[in-house]
This record gives sequence, structure tokens and C-alpha cells, in this order.
Amino acid sequence: MSDRYSRASRHRPQDDGQPVRPPFSYYGAKQRLARRIVEMLPPHNAWVEAFCGSAALTLAKPASPIEVINDLDGQVVNLFKQLRANHEELCRRVALTPYAREEFEEARSESAVGATDDLDRARQFLIRTMMTVNGTVDGDGNRSGFSYSQSYAREGRDARVNRWYNLPERLLPIVERLRSIRIERRDARSLVDDFSDRPATLMYLDPPYFTKREHRYVIDANDEQFHAELLERCIKSRCMILLSGYDNPLYQKLLVRGAGWKKKRIKTTTRDTTGRDYQRTEVLWTNERFANAVKQGRVPIRLSKQEKAQNKVNPPRAS
Repeated sequence: MSDRYSRASRHRPQDDGQPVRPPFSYYGAKQRLARRIVEMLPPHNAWVEAFCGSAALTLAKPASPIEVINDLDGQVVNLFKQLRANHEELCRRVALTPYAREEFEEARSESAVGATDDLDRARQFLIRTMMTVNGTVDGDGNRSGFSYSQSYAREGRDARVNRWYNLPERLLPIVERLRSIRIERRDARSLVDDFSDRPATLMYLDPPYFTKREHRYVIDANDEQFHAELLERCIKSRCMILLSGYDNPLYQKLLVRGAGWKKKRIKTTTRDTTGRDYQRTEVLWTNERFANAVKQGRVPIRLSKQEKAQNKVNPPRAS
């Protein structure tokens, strides 16, 4: 192992309140939009990212007293758990793994995905997401092909190799941040139900789209019924909610026309499976409680003296 990594691994990770890069690349991740979205967020005492993926938005925002990230993909959840509990050994294994097509193919194999060693499962998940183009998934549920560069270099080495070379140090700032975050692996619909009577909660949902998404995500909820049920729960919820995605008729019908939610379009760029950037429009939907909290500039709840004395920052409210 290099002296460079040995020094980094001995350094205790710090949470200095600064934005943290997510631990891996993921198709649809909000890393490019994160700063712009964070600037829009109203004050809140609890934060829930219901479809976290790489947790790009959670890691980009200041910490909240209560924080929850959730994803149905067991590979994602396992990585976050290993980062929190065994980061030194995980970073050591990553540092010793070469950027190699053979490593990539082995990590895609059925035996690797079903491995019982949770640390190695986390390492191989990083290989599948960081040695491929844009963290995408092919039609068989595997990440797309091995990514390499024959034209570009960074810091004196192949640009793709350099990204892998720097990954152990990229992971370290995430560790301390994760120690204050609850990690869930649940159906997002039940999570919305759990926080529906908590008006001091800000919930962010970036669900898989139900058009042309079946070849991109390992764990999908891409049918219209799922989205309709999710939106109905969001409409009934008393917490602040921000939803993001592509514009579509179902969301327009249920959220905008049916429930009076605000809709905002943001121009951004994304990267396709060939690595090329292209323009697209991201849509953000927000409920009335979100809009009111932004306008008032405060958490939309008054804590009683007893609640303050008991450190209850996110109590339920009947209305």
C-alpha cells in the first residue's frame, strides 16, 4: 500500500459541515444539481432522502438533527454500512485493487454479487459503479461496459484510473457524516407514511422514472401504480416535500392540477452511456408546506417548553 494512502487512512475523518462528494457514481444521481437544490431548501429539523442512491443530496447539505437515508438496493445499503463500520479496511481493499478489466468482470459475476463477505461485497459494488460509464445498468441488470480513456489524463495518469486511484481518499470525508445518519432499506411508501404527521420534516424523493428506465437501475419501482400510490401518500402528508424527476402527465395530474403543488423546471446536463453530455430538463415539485417554510424562513412548527426540555425536535402534530 502506498505511503500516500497509509497517511490518509490514519487521519480521523472529520465532519466540517462542508459538502461531501458521494462515494460512487450512479445513473440519475443529483450530484450535478445538488448545490442548486440545497440552496432552495427551507429550514427543517429532520431530513429524509427516500430514494438515496449515492446520497448525493444528503452529503451536499448541512447536517440536520435527524437524518435518514433509504434505498431498496441492498448493495447500496451494504456499502454505506461498511463505510460507517469498517471504513479503514474497505479503503485498504480498494487501494489494493487495480483498475483492471478482469476485476470489473469478476465484480459483475453472479458469485461476486451474492458474496457473503459484506466488506468484499462493498468493494465489488464500488468496482461495478466506478469502473463503468456513468454507473449505468444494462438489460441483464449488470452495470454497463468497462470504462477506460485513451485520450484523457488527470494528475499524470489515465483519467479513469486516476478516479479509482483517488477513491480511498474520496471515501474518508463521508465516514464521519454517515455516523449521524440512520440507514434504512424499505419501501419508500411506508417511509412517507411514517413521517406524514411530522411537519418539521423535509422529505426529498427522487423516484425511478416509469419510462425508459428498466435498463438503468438494479432496483426499480417503475410502474405507474407505484408512482400513483407514492404521490397519493405525499399529497396527504403534513411534512415538507420536494420531489424531482422528468416531467410527466401523472405528476401533472395528481400534484399540480389535483393538489396545487408548485412546479419548477431546471436546465441541467446529464451523461449518457457513451460518456457524452447532453442537455435535459429536471422538474422539481414542492407542496404547500415546503413553499410556506421557504417564505417564512423558519421551521413550520412551534415547539412547546416541554418538547424543548425533552429535546424533541421533530414531534408529531395532528394537523
